[in-house]
Amino acid sequence: MQKNKSIRKWYFRLSFYLMILLGMGTTLTTTSCGAKKKAAAAQAQAAAEKKRKIEKATSDLQAVLNDTSMSAEERQKRIDAIKAMNIDDPSVKDLIAQAEQSVRQQRIKEEEERRQKEAEAEANKKSKTIKDFFTEIANASDANAANASIQNALKLFTSPNADVLIIIAEEGGEKDYDEPTTAEKYLNFIKDQKKMNHKIVSIGTDENGKIKLLELSN
Repeated sequence: MQKNKSIRKWYFRLSFYLMILLGMGTTLTTTSCGAKKKAAAAQAQAAAEKKRKIEKATSDLQAVLNDTSMSAEERQKRIDAIKAMNIDDPSVKDLIAQAEQSVRQQRIKEEEERRQKEAEAEANKKSKTIKDFFTEIANASDANAANASIQNALKLFTSPNADVLIIIAEEGGEKDYDEPTTAEKYLNFIKDQKKMNHKIVSIGTDENGKIKLLELSN
């Protein structure tokens, strides 16, 4: 009888411990599954966020490449903002490289345009007197009056042989010139034609302000 009681007690304790172990196992399994689900959800969210950033960056970079109305400085600011996002994607990196190359080319073009405007502005300042002589020679009443104007106009040049270049074509910053001539020959050309068909593009002067190079275009 005593032996049966001991067996029942032992069986009861064993059952109790087994229930505890089963409960702990269930809890651990549930916790592990929950952690895996959270990790998977976090990964999915991160992947979705990366995809969103890639799509946004791609769209913005395409806009930078296609929008010619923006200045080089404005385009570079937009590129820098995208680069700051540190998106590790080959297509985005390739677009960034394309956009930055486009900006470099635009900066060169803008600098050329700026210099051209400055040269034209400077030419306009210095060309008022020579322009007046061109008109005077073209409208001279006779050869003697034209020759007198030519002699006065030549005083503005370093010498009668100062270079005069006439642009006949220009593309991509490269200029093609007509056969070079001199100040004296060109002034006599105006006298013979009795008109001035060219406009002054730039004037090169020496340290004394005398014209050493006159650049014209049609």
